[in-house]
Amino acid sequence: MSEEEKADQPTHQNPVSTENENISEGNTQPITVNTQNNEEKMEVHHHTHPGHQQKTWKDYFWEFLMLFLAVFCGFLAEYQLEHKIEKEKGTEYVKSFREDLCKDTAILQLNIETLKRISIAGDSLVKVLQDNRVLLPEDLKKLYDYNISSLAGFTASPLTDRTSVQLKNSGGMRLITEKKIIDGIIDYWAGVEILDKVEFTAQEMRIHAREKSYIIFDQKYYTYSFINGKREISGQVQLMTKENLVLTEFANRVAHLKNLFKGPYSRFLSNQKAKADTLIKIINEEYHLENK
Repeated sequence: MSEEEKADQPTHQNPVSTENENISEGNTQPITVNTQNNEEKMEVHHHTHPGHQQKTWKDYFWEFLMLFLAVFCGFLAEYQLEHKIEKEKGTEYVKSFREDLCKDTAILQLNIETLKRISIAGDSLVKVLQDNRVLLPEDLKKLYDYNISSLAGFTASPLTDRTSVQLKNSGGMRLITEKKIIDGIIDYWAGVEILDKVEFTAQEMRIHAREKSYIIFDQKYYTYSFINGKREISGQVQLMTKENLVLTEFANRVAHLKNLFKGPYSRFLSNQKAKADTLIKIINEEYHLENK
């Protein structure tokens, strides 16, 4: 190859550093490796970004305040919902109690009329015995009729306690907020307790008078036939005894019973009906219900 051809060939950069060349040439100077760039690359830098500054007490205060408000608003919403549910439940109780009162007014009126009918029969029985008209056949038959009419198994029809039981057992009274209605219900319950006591006393008196009648009236004259709602009496009736002391005691017992019916018992029934009517009116006004 000529010298010109050698000159035309490309010259390649030797990758070996000049420092290596020096080594190959016998230069024993130590190699210095620049590691500064590598160290900078490996170094972890902590940069400070906006929004990541150290929090102050104000920041913590506002975070706490927002959290507190969120929890408090949730509590208020739950409280309002619970209050609404309880109010609706209280309204249901009041309306249900009103329905019971409407039924009670009819029951009370029926009891008043029944007591009046029994009292009239008792008056007639006592008058016959006190006038000593026990020898006349027509009066004897009347006595048998008055006896069964005045001492029959009368029991006052019970008042409706459907809603009252719920209010007492489930604590539902706390759900009723209208004071007039609360006072009216409590007063009505007090009247029911009085009626129960009077009814118990009346039944005891009726039983005692009825037991005394068993030695005066012979049950064989009572038939199982009824005329106009009254038990039919057959045959030429006779009293089992005409002893004045026995008849007088029996007359006194019947008089005592019919006086209770005509007086306190009828009066308490009338008062209870008046309480029911008044409470129905109050409920209608408070809840804008139609009068029935």
